[in-house]
Amino acid sequence: MSSLYLDRKNLGLKLDGQTLALYEDGVKKGTVPLHLLERVVLRGNVQLESRVLGALSERKIGLLVLSGRNTEATAMLAAHSHGDSIRRLGQYQVSLDQALRQPLARWLVLVKVRAQQRLLRDALAARADLRYPITSALETLKGIIGQLREDSFPMTLASLRGYEGAAAAAHFGAYVHLFADSLNFTGRKKRPPPDPVNVCLSLGYTLLHYDAVRACHSVGLDSMLGFYHDVSFGRESLACDLMEPLRPLMERWVWELFKERRLRPEHFTIDVGGRCQMNKVGRQSFYGFYESQVGPARRLLRRYGYTLAKRYQACTGVTT
Repeated sequence: MSSLYLDRKNLGLKLDGQTLALYEDGVKKGTVPLHLLERVVLRGNVQLESRVLGALSERKIGLLVLSGRNTEATAMLAAHSHGDSIRRLGQYQVSLDQALRQPLARWLVLVKVRAQQRLLRDALAARADLRYPITSALETLKGIIGQLREDSFPMTLASLRGYEGAAAAAHFGAYVHLFADSLNFTGRKKRPPPDPVNVCLSLGYTLLHYDAVRACHSVGLDSMLGFYHDVSFGRESLACDLMEPLRPLMERWVWELFKERRLRPEHFTIDVGGRCQMNKVGRQSFYGFYESQVGPARRLLRRYGYTLAKRYQACTGVTT
C-alpha cells in the first residue's frame, strides 16, 4: 500500500474503473490502481469527481486536503469506523474520569520526553561543538523523567502538562542550534511559520496528525475525545494524544532533511506578510522523505490505538 501526493495546478481526478485517472489541463496523463493506495493527499487546486470520494471511502482509502497557502489540513476523509461501539462507550467513560485519564497522560508525557532525550543524545554525538546547550537540555530532561517516574505521589493533568511544557522548552532550546543561522530558526512558531524549519515542522505534524486520525477510526475510537488533550471545538484531541510521543521523531526527520541538504534555503520563499513557504521542488523532496520514513510510525500509531481500544473496552466490563 502507498500514498498518492497530488501537488500541481490544473489537475483533475476521475474514477476510471478500478483506477484513479489523472488529468492535467483536461488531458489524461495516467492512472493509479485503487488497490495500491492507502491514502491520497491533495494540495492546491485539484478538481475531482464526487464518485472519487465514494470509491475512496468504500475501499477505506483516506483523503487529506492541504491548504494551498499553508501547511494546515482543510478537509479529511476517513473510512468507515470499526463497528464495535463498546470501545467508544469505554472511551466516553474514561474521558469523564480524571483518575482514569491520569495514568494514560503520565505514560504519554514520559514516552515523549524520552524520545526528546534520544534525539538530543544522537545530536550530541553528531555535533560535539554544541556540547554545552545540548548537555544542559539533557540534564533538564533527565530531571523531568525522574519526576515522571516517581510513583510516590499522584500527578494531575495540569502538573503533567507543566512537565511537558518544561521539557519542550529545554528540548527546543537545544534543537534550534542544530540548524544553520541562515535558516533563521529561533524556536517553534506556528501561524504563520516564519522560517523553513517551522514550515517543515508544521507540514510534518499535519501529515502525522492525519495518520493518527486514521488510526483512531481504524480501531473504532472517537478521534475528537482525548485523555490528555481536553475537549476543544474542532480539534481531534485523541489524534493529538496519539501523535504527541511521535513529535520528536518528526523533529528528527526535519533535522535530517536539512543536515543531508535534501532541503536548502533556495527551496523556500518569504512573502510580503512574513510567511515562509516551501516551493514545489522542496515539497516533492519532503513528501518523498516522509513516506520513506513514516511506515514504522504509522504501525506504532495503530498499535497505540488498539491498546487504547482494549483498555477502554475493559472499563465497561463488557466482553464481545
